[in-house]
Amino acid sequence: MARDDLFVAIKNSVVRIRKSDGTEVWRTNLPRRASQLVTLAVEPDALYASAGGEVYRMDPDTGSILWTNDLPKLGRGTVLIAATPDSSKT
Repeated sequence: MARDDLFVAIKNSVVRIRKSDGTEVWRTNLPRRASQLVTLAVEPDALYASAGGEVYRMDPDTGSILWTNDLPKLGRGTVLIAATPDSSKT
């Protein structure tokens, strides 16, 4: 993942955009269609997104979905996520 990355969450999609020139690098539509709201958390080697009560780990370089967790028995509400600090840099 380059420092020139901007990740945008909109309308059940995650988009990687190059900050320097606005070029779209990739776009991934999340499988859960029940929610327009997508939240993101970015770590140096991973990208996490949530929509419609599900959480996804994505490859930040390709936009591929690596795994999904449907958070059983919690419904389909809004999920807020946060990344942890990189402890190797302290």
